[in-house]
Amino acid sequence: MCADSAQWQQVNRPEEGRATVFALKSTLKLSGGRTVDIDGQGFLICYRGRLQAWKNECPHAGSPLDWIPGQFFSEDGEHLVCHTHHAVFDPASGDCLSGPCPRGLYPLPFREAGEMVEVPVTA
Repeated sequence: MCADSAQWQQVNRPEEGRATVFALKSTLKLSGGRTVDIDGQGFLICYRGRLQAWKNECPHAGSPLDWIPGQFFSEDGEHLVCHTHHAVFDPASGDCLSGPCPRGLYPLPFREAGEMVEVPVTA
C-alpha cells in the first residue's frame, strides 16, 4: 500500500506475529479556523508473512489498542485484541470480529524499503 503525497519515516520490519509501534501526528481543525496538533501512534504487524499497518486507536473508545505496550496479538497469535473492551480484530483485514466496535481498524499506508519499512508521519 502506498500514498505518494505522504511524508514517510522508516521503522523496523516486525518479526512474524509481532508489531512495531511508530509515532503519528494529526492536525485537528477547530471552529474559528484554529488548528491543534495531536500526537498519536500507528503499528505495523507481520501476520502470516504479510505486513499491515494500522492506527493504534480503538474504533469504539479512541484508546490505544495494545494491552501491554507494543502487544496487540491475542495469546494464540490469531487476532488483534483491544485492551479497553476486549474487541477482537482480524489482523489481515482489520475487520471487527467481536466486541463493541462500530467499524474495523483504520488502515495506514506503508511501503517496503529493503530491510526497513516506511510508514507515514501524519495520519
